[in-house]
Amino acid sequence: VGGRIYTHGFGAGGALEEAKRRGKKKKKRRKKKNPAAAAGGDEKRGEGKDKVIRADLGANYMHKCWAKDDQPVFKLAQQKRIRVGLAAGGRFANTECAKWFDHRTGKPIDPITLARCHIRGTKHHARMAKLALKAEDGVSIATLLKSAEAYVAERMRHKVKGLEREIHYKITSRQWGYVSPLPDTGVALIRGEKTGLEGYEDMDELGQPGHIQVIAQRMQAQVLENENPEIHECELAKGGGQDRLVVDGYHGFVIDHLLACKPDVKLSKSVMKVEIRDPLHDESLRVNTKGYWNGSEKNKSRARSIEVTCRDGSVYTCQYLVCAVPLGVLKGRSPYSSIEWKPALASVKRDCIRMMGMGTHNKVVFRFAEDDVFWPPGTPQLLSPDPRYHFLNLHAYGKTGMILLHVWPPHADQWVNKSDQQVVKEAIGVMRGMFRSQYKAKKEPQPLESVVTRWDTDPFSCGSYSYLAPGSNWNHIQILNLPHPQVGEPRVFFCGEAISIKGFQCVDGAYESGQRAGKSVLECYGIK
Repeated sequence: VGGRIYTHGFGAGGALEEAKRRGKKKKKRRKKKNPAAAAGGDEKRGEGKDKVIRADLGANYMHKCWAKDDQPVFKLAQQKRIRVGLAAGGRFANTECAKWFDHRTGKPIDPITLARCHIRGTKHHARMAKLALKAEDGVSIATLLKSAEAYVAERMRHKVKGLEREIHYKITSRQWGYVSPLPDTGVALIRGEKTGLEGYEDMDELGQPGHIQVIAQRMQAQVLENENPEIHECELAKGGGQDRLVVDGYHGFVIDHLLACKPDVKLSKSVMKVEIRDPLHDESLRVNTKGYWNGSEKNKSRARSIEVTCRDGSVYTCQYLVCAVPLGVLKGRSPYSSIEWKPALASVKRDCIRMMGMGTHNKVVFRFAEDDVFWPPGTPQLLSPDPRYHFLNLHAYGKTGMILLHVWPPHADQWVNKSDQQVVKEAIGVMRGMFRSQYKAKKEPQPLESVVTRWDTDPFSCGSYSYLAPGSNWNHIQILNLPHPQVGEPRVFFCGEAISIKGFQCVDGAYESGQRAGKSVLECYGIK
């Protein structure tokens, strides 16, 4: 009934392959039960069994669309006219435009309570931004938040406790801890941030009953305004600088776009060593020594003096190398993906790799039968005080019966000793509590399919994406971007979301830094 989940893990290896493997097994079983439907018979009679429903297990959104042509993925999306839906409230996982339900009672949470929590959260943000300007790199977001909480509580004469404390935790986790625990998130993340909130924490009239009532009404209006989002072809005129959900997945336009030039892609190759040999000191590699590094035409026929050795014993040689592995792999977290460098990476680059963080943002994706949808079908964002899950309603974006659960740290790191079945059971339990009357009315349906991501234990990603840990700052990203070796002529260039300041943590950062690395190689050949 309904179709099947076709998963994408943008920028990852193992989890994607595992998802494909599971899909093949389920498809084989379905063929045995209903050969006609599996072969693509009448869709109505087969109730959509062969319909492909795409769900990205990695990136879902395009961010920073306000940058227009300076955001290369957004520019490509407009050229390809891909289908998108605007993120509720203009930002991914927006807590202000979500419908909140208490998972213990199934009742909607009082709008006044939500408004008070968000006003307080904004005051915290304003205070933290001010403190961050004078804080040392080693200070964490958690330390700033604790100080801001005490300051705002005294100004508002209202201490956070009970349900409000749970909601406050949910808001702050989304705002700063979406890929890293707050104690492990560095102050550099918000230092110098242009919040437009200067002095907000000291405006005592903000947070009074009348103001709270106005904000509550505004938030309720925003929820209604974002119901049943329109799916349309990507263009700046529709949505301006708002975040956009990539409805049909990143693979369909970014990966296919890159594969259009038919590159020679080697799959299932795990690199274990990269060795750079210098032709100027190795007789067997010496070619056109006189014009070796001057960017002349002779450079195009130079020897392949870089050896890339894979764990299966295969060896590839090249003149230049672009390294696009995630930061977690550069950290050497897994023996199945760690890379030995000869000569070793510069000590300053190794220090940056060690100091920057690689965090975990996991997901659970459910597909239910269309008639079994028991949550508000047209509301994009759904929340409860439970600290683990932030719900993205894919059903509202045209993905029938599907809902995606974002899971931030520290909860995203706590699945190591749990099976997928246990994770699914816990998540369904929270959903059952949030929408208990509808769930019971639908006769307690179970998902037809589910996918649980484990980016932290995937050896070919070793995490979801990078973050600025205490002690690190934006200068470390600049150093990571430097080629290897850093003394002499550059031979290896680096790219990835962790290497980009403009697109840090995002797909456009990986894309932009990849273009930059490719141009650097061309420049070595004297090609502009």
